[in-house]
Amino acid sequence: MRALHHYIIPFIILLCIYLFAVNTGSFAQYVYEASTLHNAASRSQTVQQIFYQRWDTIFSNYLHFDAYIHLNWVYDFYVNSYNRGTGTTQAVPMRLVRTFSDIALLFPVYTPVTETPDEAQPVDITDVSIFRKPWVDNSILLGFTACGYHYGLTRTVDINRGSAGTESASDYAFSQFFDDIVAITAVFVPYVTLHAGVVFNQQIEPNEDGTLDYNFDPSTITKRYFTSVSLYNTLTWRSTAAKDRLESYDISLNITQFLSITTTIPSYLPQITIGYKKYQKYNDEPYDPVWVSTASGKSNTMSDSLKQHATLYTYYTTLSKNFGNFFLAASIELQHVDRTIVDKRTDQKVSLPAMRLWWAKAGYDLMDRPGWDFIVWLGVNKLYDPAMSYHSKHSDNDTGGWFAMIDGTSPYITLSIKASYNDYSELDKLIEAVDKYIIEGSASFRI
Repeated sequence: MRALHHYIIPFIILLCIYLFAVNTGSFAQYVYEASTLHNAASRSQTVQQIFYQRWDTIFSNYLHFDAYIHLNWVYDFYVNSYNRGTGTTQAVPMRLVRTFSDIALLFPVYTPVTETPDEAQPVDITDVSIFRKPWVDNSILLGFTACGYHYGLTRTVDINRGSAGTESASDYAFSQFFDDIVAITAVFVPYVTLHAGVVFNQQIEPNEDGTLDYNFDPSTITKRYFTSVSLYNTLTWRSTAAKDRLESYDISLNITQFLSITTTIPSYLPQITIGYKKYQKYNDEPYDPVWVSTASGKSNTMSDSLKQHATLYTYYTTLSKNFGNFFLAASIELQHVDRTIVDKRTDQKVSLPAMRLWWAKAGYDLMDRPGWDFIVWLGVNKLYDPAMSYHSKHSDNDTGGWFAMIDGTSPYITLSIKASYNDYSELDKLIEAVDKYIIEGSASFRI
């Protein structure tokens, strides 16, 4: 094992140098106009996904406080901009910056009192920090969360100050997008976990002179409501609704966890999760890549009463297994749509392939101490999306991708850095990121 460390650490250093060089280089990309950024329903799914990931971390590590920040940079967005000086339209290189921050608190409301410490059930701390103890069965916990996601394109310009020289300045440009969550969490250990909250979506348009005003204006904010119910950390329901309409839901079952309720699970059996998602994905909106049913007579300005809707159904299976310091996971996701969808550019019917997504990843922990991890992750995937060809040079709507990540964990602080290209998790968040290099970093403080 020590010999393996000697090979892995130089590999990590070389990989980081390569990824840094790649991400700071210049790559000619397809010129695009923002489209799915305007899809508040999709952005709501993104901020909820990170919300659930944070609470998975809280539950698995028995935390009572979690403060988290996540920064994501997508490089080489070339946007057509009008140059008033020359009177021409030119491609301007920009960088998409996405910032997520989160604060979560979890309070014990009720904890059963055991008769004596000697009669308490033994605690297995092999997979959790030695600084924390699992919650006692029949405890009641109450949690609060406030988090938000900001999307903004930035550009760097050189300012000529004459004899004083030239300096560079970066600022946001074009529309800014904000998605915030306020939520409450209730846990009845280990039987029920409940999340309920509101997603606030806001889009701030620039003034005529290109400046941005970040004044609070309730008229520009839309709301969505989400709920999640998990039984025995095994059967989970998650849904999102806008006004009186259910936009999406996700039902999943952890088969391995379910079997462990009534029987002893063999150690060689992986964690097996199956799930089903329903998402009202295509809605005849200007940012959609397709029309629903037919393209005849449609326009981007049609009234809401004339718009048709198509629902995407997906079915997925995920497997994961730890082998000492090694971690392996893989997943496949199948799909079908309930209505005919038509490509806006060709008026041709779009036939979705049966497989929407597959991915696989592997990790190795260079440390072997409870509560401490230094994990190197590598992953590959392939994803289909009918909007993919709108934002890339290739004509296909599916593409392969990869990611590499270093993830460090201590009892109170976590740090991670990730580089990716066409990683499915990034394209699911924002399809405009196709064929672009992405680098991100995150950190958290927890107790």
